[in-house]
Amino acid sequence: MDWPNMSPDLNPIEHLWGILKQKVEVRKDSNIHQFCDVAMEKWKRTPVATCKALKSMPKRVRAVLENNGGHTKY
Repeated sequence: MDWPNMSPDLNPIEHLWGILKQKVEVRKDSNIHQFCDVAMEKWKRTPVATCKALKSMPKRVRAVLENNGGHTKY
């Protein structure tokens, strides 16, 4: 099956990384060790419900197919 080379990322983990990034960016850590500690703490405290809420893959795939592989709202 041909697939457009610029199709959107359909990997739900990318969206979880985005959530984690938002939580970590608000901090202004002065070094990489502090940053890593904060990132790990935020990761551990991410609720399972947040992960479960990312189960929109059927909708994502449908939207991409309807857009002929182009960008979607996801």
